[in-house]
Amino acid sequence: MFKSHLKIACRNIIGHKGYSLINVLGLSLGIAACIVIYLITSYDLSFDTFHPDKKRIYRILGEITEPSGDKIHFASVPNPVSSAARQDLSGLDAIAGIIPYRATISVPLQPSSHFDNTTRSLTGIAEPSWFTIFRYDWLAGNPSTALNEPFTVVLTESKARLYFGSGPLQEMLGRIVVYDDSLQVHVSGIVKDWIKSTDFPFTDFISAATIQSSFLKNSLTTESWKAGDRTTWVFAKLSKGTAPAVFSSQLNALIKRRGDPVDKLTLSLEPLADVHFNANVVESSIRVAHLPTLYALMGIAVFILLIAAINFINLSTAQSIRRAKEVGVRKVLGGSRVSLVWQFLTETFLLTLLAVLMAVAGVRPILTAFQSFIPAGVSFHPFDPPTLSFLLSVTIVTSFLAGIYPAKVLSAYVPAMVLKGSGVQKGGGKWYLRKGLIVFQFTVSLVFVIGSLVIASQLNYMRHKDLGFKTDAIINVGTPRGDSLTKIKVAAEKIRQLSGVSQVALEWLPPVDHAPRVMAIKLSSADQKPITVGQVAGNEDFIPLYHLRLLAGRNLEPSDSVKEFVINESFSQIMGCRSPQKAIGRTIYWNNKAYPVVGVVADFHGSSLHEPIRPLCIINRVEREGNLAIELASKGQSEGAVKALLVRIETAWKSVYPAGTFQFGFFDESIALLYEKDRQTATLMNTAMFITIFISCIGLFGLAMYSAETKTKEIGIRKILGASVANIAVMLSKEFLLLITIAALIASPIAWYFMNRWLADFAYRIAIHWWIFLLAGLSAIVVALATVSYQSVKAALMNPVKSLRSE
Repeated sequence: MFKSHLKIACRNIIGHKGYSLINVLGLSLGIAACIVIYLITSYDLSFDTFHPDKKRIYRILGEITEPSGDKIHFASVPNPVSSAARQDLSGLDAIAGIIPYRATISVPLQPSSHFDNTTRSLTGIAEPSWFTIFRYDWLAGNPSTALNEPFTVVLTESKARLYFGSGPLQEMLGRIVVYDDSLQVHVSGIVKDWIKSTDFPFTDFISAATIQSSFLKNSLTTESWKAGDRTTWVFAKLSKGTAPAVFSSQLNALIKRRGDPVDKLTLSLEPLADVHFNANVVESSIRVAHLPTLYALMGIAVFILLIAAINFINLSTAQSIRRAKEVGVRKVLGGSRVSLVWQFLTETFLLTLLAVLMAVAGVRPILTAFQSFIPAGVSFHPFDPPTLSFLLSVTIVTSFLAGIYPAKVLSAYVPAMVLKGSGVQKGGGKWYLRKGLIVFQFTVSLVFVIGSLVIASQLNYMRHKDLGFKTDAIINVGTPRGDSLTKIKVAAEKIRQLSGVSQVALEWLPPVDHAPRVMAIKLSSADQKPITVGQVAGNEDFIPLYHLRLLAGRNLEPSDSVKEFVINESFSQIMGCRSPQKAIGRTIYWNNKAYPVVGVVADFHGSSLHEPIRPLCIINRVEREGNLAIELASKGQSEGAVKALLVRIETAWKSVYPAGTFQFGFFDESIALLYEKDRQTATLMNTAMFITIFISCIGLFGLAMYSAETKTKEIGIRKILGASVANIAVMLSKEFLLLITIAALIASPIAWYFMNRWLADFAYRIAIHWWIFLLAGLSAIVVALATVSYQSVKAALMNPVKSLRSE
């Protein structure tokens, strides 16, 4: 039976190539989008799910409550936390600290001896119990003693091969690896690389005992309990039956006993499963995913698949008149309705299978085209068991969704009616159902259209808004940590002398940053509670370089320590000053010292437009100013001249820091990164919009075809009675315009609600104007008219003799 169904299905698909192609194209586009969304969501949801006992593993976060009441969470905590918890606390299987250590690496006697850590390859200074919490397969060395001694390192297999070549791993034990030119350690173990997704891609594990026996003790404070000396990521594996809340209370009791009471540091446990999705942790190098975005992607995938299935239904029912006599003949010859249903489901399955194969062929090009939006680790391997299971599920579910309704409609035809030429009736409710499906398709499409227009308007607003400082032709350059502060002044002076450099300033951070710094100050020595304001640190060249506008007073003067404050206009207002001039000479108290206000600058955005402008201070804090801001005189210069200037700047920088790695970034590009998620949202909305509109138009084309065929005789009679081609085309098109209008009326409040929610995340935002909804509706009407006009005109031009000859 199945073989017979398969043969007939193949004949019908080949016999109706146009319909088959349109069906497959619409389905394949929807399925391809679903596959890509599946790959993204499954990738991000798979991070660190492979660890044994993963539900008992927690990251310990540090938390500080600012005077304003804001809570700041840190990925790192004071180093002694792990050793003290190991000794004093119960309910613990293991606890381990690891310090991320980005170092230059060299291997003696190797031809290519220098290696750099990358974002997916990281050195960690680890306690031995790291390998108790996280499971590794040991290929060489003793797991119980590998990190017990100083100057030892455990490598992953890939790093061991990179450093020492392809020899036996056992022979690599005892070999030397050098970190930061002078830290020599011996290989004591080699473990197999984790091949699954992880937020802890450590490949080099230096023993924690090495710190106190090397120069590392000068830069890593391992004995301090102060909150400002956070150095270590700490992970705990709780014993079975231990409640996280109970252990967390033990941790905070430990902090109260051992920690600095001034810091008000508290600790909390974060489940391992939450680490990949927690974006509220500062000083963390982990790439986090936005869980609501993943859920939104899943929702979009469901909608796109539904729209593709609806499109298939409309096209299939549009063919029902052509298939009516076939159904009648088969019923007369003894075919049952169940047999006919299976026949049409088999055809749907074949078309869906073709669509899946076409979608699979298009996935890799799509991943390449959207590589800036898609996480770097996402890849497509169709024969991986999870992916193959997903593809089979999509094929079966889509076949059923798209095929069951057309199969029931086609198999329900009465043989006597269709064989005597009476044609096919509209079917009352069924006809309204098909119209309802079109309304649903265009409602979803219009939600995406309106969303895309709103997001585009907001992004355009952000691009052109005056941020209060200069952004173009400025580069920001870092310097090696721990170097003498006098070196940066030498580097600044050398670069300042270069032709093509306008200004050079020392800074902590540029005026706007993803993690702006704050400080607690008092407006009076008698104030009991300080207030939290923004902090910007830069020397006397900072304000002129970024073209910050002075409203009153003067710029900072050269100094070796903090002696005076420049504040912004918002700060002067909270001081009660009616004008910026009245703030000059007022006193601010910071760290129990008094400082005069010498200048007031116009408000500028110290963070993204998601956040309101906050009161802030600009100070010359020399010990923090370890970066350079360089303004280039690039006006009128060619791209080649700018590149040559950057090479000269690097040469000057290298003359001061010969062992350092020169890295720079354009200031305007760093600002653009603040809105990367917003641009990704725009890309997502635009892509969904184009896919849904395209699939919806295919469905509308099928419905127009069905409408034209059901009204063949009516059109013939109207033509005989004198109706023009234009009259008939308008008659056939107006019902579709009504459907699009209904869809626009339904979509507008839905889109307004969700886009208003999205815009609520911005402190500075556009208003959602009425013209956006009008433009979306008109664009949908134009697209709909273009889609149905071909069928309308074709039906209107038909010879009435042919359509009425059966009467």
